Amino acid sequence: MKQGGTDSHRPIILLDLNRTLVANNSARGTAPERMEKRLAHEQYRQRLVELVRPHTVVLMTARPEKWMLRTLDRIEDQTGWRPQDACFAPRGWWNAPAIKRHLLNKDVFPVHGEHTRHIAIESNPQSREMYARHEIPCFWVTEEGTCLTDGMRTMKRLPHSP
Repeated sequence: MKQGGTDSHRPIILLDLNRTLVANNSARGTAPERMEKRLAHEQYRQRLVELVRPHTVVLMTARPEKWMLRTLDRIEDQTGWRPQDACFAPRGWWNAPAIKRHLLNKDVFPVHGEHTRHIAIESNPQSREMYARHEIPCFWVTEEGTCLTDGMRTMKRLPHSP
């Protein structure tokens, strides 16, 4: 993880990769393609990129860290944007909420501060519960991919892509 500059007025966005930034995931309950093939065909939500672009963004993912550079390069090639920081799963970890809790404590909080204003955009309900235990507000992208929600109401319509 590399340190990015932060603006104290803007929250740091903890951005989920699969099912949040990635728009074309395999159907739930099916085996995903091999990572080489999946990565080559991933499409990212440009509307979401435009929403988070002005913020310091930490990409938080359960994807193995050996795929970090190729994933970040692919995101940048497809969207013209790259998150300031990225936290990928250490070797041997498999549970997304546990991975993200570990990454928060090991990488995010020491760099950005535990009491800094964070907002998570996260698809996994168990990971959202983990963020809630850290008092981090959490939203997710609606199934249509056009809005952010907290489950009660639409929080933000994603801007149209230019």
